[in-house]
Amino acid sequence: MIKTYITGISQHTRTELLQLWYQPDGFELEHNRKTSFPIIPVIAEQYQPGDDVKIIAIRPDNLDTPDNYQLFLKELYTLGISETEVTEISVIENQGEQGSIRLLLKILDEIPDDSLVSADITFGTKPMSAMLLYAMSFVEKLKDSEVQGIYYGEIPRVHGKAVPEQAMLHDLTAFKRLGDVIESLKKLEIQDISQALHAITEM
Repeated sequence: MIKTYITGISQHTRTELLQLWYQPDGFELEHNRKTSFPIIPVIAEQYQPGDDVKIIAIRPDNLDTPDNYQLFLKELYTLGISETEVTEISVIENQGEQGSIRLLLKILDEIPDDSLVSADITFGTKPMSAMLLYAMSFVEKLKDSEVQGIYYGEIPRVHGKAVPEQAMLHDLTAFKRLGDVIESLKKLEIQDISQALHAITEM
């Protein structure tokens, strides 16, 4: 089975792209580490030398992302993952509706069958992050693969000021699973799906 990881490359300048300890919110990471890319500690937790791995890096085409992409490659190298295992997808920042759909399909095309897929939606434009989130809801419908995790790295703000030392890593996979449950309930022709969801979540 191939371990596939998808992430956007930050559009921050190199001085703005901080190395942080992203503390996992509601789950544990035994191999957590300081990073500029929240997907890195997730990979460190799951990847073992010798594993089949594919990294998909979505890079918005602007002045800062080439340097940030090289930094991402260096962080992967510390985990034992070479550039040959990385697929870079370069995209213009303003995709538009058709461009975003094409990007979504390109990402899905790049995901191998027989994959465990983890995605980080932290970086990129807001439409790109939303598009990647939607892509994760389609993976299991179009591929013989499984979504293992969806993550978002947050730097909280207190009184309008960013607090990097309180950076958190959120696991959003439950929301994708909730969509799966709703689809199953519809197939079972459950009449009051909302009531059924409340009953399930309160068990």
